[in-house]
Amino acid sequence: ETRVGASGVINYSYLGNLQVADKNTVEIEQEITRLLRDGYLVNPSVNVSVLEYRPFFINGEVRDPGSYSYQPGLTLSRAIALAGGLTDRASSRKMYVRNAKSRDEEARVDMSYRVAPGDVININEGFF
Repeated sequence: ETRVGASGVINYSYLGNLQVADKNTVEIEQEITRLLRDGYLVNPSVNVSVLEYRPFFINGEVRDPGSYSYQPGLTLSRAIALAGGLTDRASSRKMYVRNAKSRDEEARVDMSYRVAPGDVININEGFF
């Protein structure tokens, strides 16, 4: 077991530092298998799974803003439900996400947006 830090690098015995950020589990398995086959093992068997994802954050006009555990396949609609739903003053059109990759830029999203680990969601107030 290992934790992937902000750099996206893990240290693997025999192989040293491996860049795993922006790769899925199958890609990581294939890379480790290839590297182990190259001089270390005859027929390596590698299994990679994610035990825990970074949380996402939801702020603004939701009933219970804060940090929540990420779940694969999570949409903005489900994230809002986890946060207790929208308040009476929430705008259904002014929803923004700042993801972990582009920390400075917010993008307007709709309810079908796929939330990623580390996303910061802001639900703005609507004016009637």
